[in-house]
Amino acid sequence: MQNIRRVRDIVSIKRTIWSNYDRFRTLPLFYLERNEVLDAVAALPEEEIAKIAADCREGGVRWRSFVKYMNKIESSLLAGREVLDWSQKEEPLFTTIAGVPASDFVKIEERASGAAVSFSVDGTFDLLQHGNRNGCAEIRGLHVTPETSFTVVNELLPYWEDRYSVALKSPSLSFAISAEDPKLGKKGTSCVRLYVLDDTALRIDDLGKYTDTTPLTLWITP
Repeated sequence: MQNIRRVRDIVSIKRTIWSNYDRFRTLPLFYLERNEVLDAVAALPEEEIAKIAADCREGGVRWRSFVKYMNKIESSLLAGREVLDWSQKEEPLFTTIAGVPASDFVKIEERASGAAVSFSVDGTFDLLQHGNRNGCAEIRGLHVTPETSFTVVNELLPYWEDRYSVALKSPSLSFAISAEDPKLGKKGTSCVRLYVLDDTALRIDDLGKYTDTTPLTLWITP
């Protein structure tokens, strides 16, 4: 009977998490927030799960402490790393990335139908790719080489103008690119930011400082 009750509690919590659209403040490109929260809750003792489920039912598909709990999980994932955001500065933040000159780290291939990117790395990564009206692809244990190509813009797909991101994560080095609002107060503009996460810091910069990002932002809705 206790197992049945636990399953029902998890279902209630899952419904609540599914209806919540809050995001991580610092690591949204690298993790699926709702999955991280659900996995953490499912690992709790049964009495803690029952309390959370009761809160969800009482609030009507609402867990009052969801955001607080999510922020706690993100802090744990960030593990005290410094956050350096130079995307609004003129000078570049990176000289090299993974031993490669920063200007050579991201390769862009412009196609008749859109654009693709590749990265100057050789290793095994977990892929998390966002795009096309909240579409998401997650692949774990993907072997990536400099020849591995990721399509980020396909003008033959519905909603191809949406913003997108590609993140590759490993224990020693994680990185991502993301089409975003440059936050310059100008309508109709977009930029591509580069994120690099290692053991000491999360570093963020405008990819346009290192290579021509026009193929990645052409027609993208900011």
